[in-house]
Amino acid sequence: MTEAGPVLVIDDNADVLEALATMLKREGFSVVTAHNGFVALNLLHGGLRPCIIVMDLMMPVMNGFEFREQQMHDPELAHIPVIACSGITDPAETAAHLGLSASVQKPAEVKTIVNLVRTHCLKTRTVSRPPH
Repeated sequence: MTEAGPVLVIDDNADVLEALATMLKREGFSVVTAHNGFVALNLLHGGLRPCIIVMDLMMPVMNGFEFREQQMHDPELAHIPVIACSGITDPAETAAHLGLSASVQKPAEVKTIVNLVRTHCLKTRTVSRPPH
């Protein structure tokens, strides 16, 4: 699966970050983690191109809403799909508002997130992108 790019997981809760990273690695994905949107954005500006981003919305420094706004305004990053995992009360509305591939309610089943990642990363692998 590494040919599709790693999965970028963004969450300020170290336990959640570790659990998601461990499960995704067990499923054959390479994983890069960040503790907030600011760190994640720096990784992306440094050249990281994940097949998908899995992020919390409520984080210090730069939350998921701010991160997504920055990502969407950068033509190099806007195409990267995002799954939000948050305690926000209406995941469907949040997904629609932020242009997310999916939004799941916390606490989420890790298996649900892994299945969403698998679906989107496999899609990314089979869709050809035009050269720049």
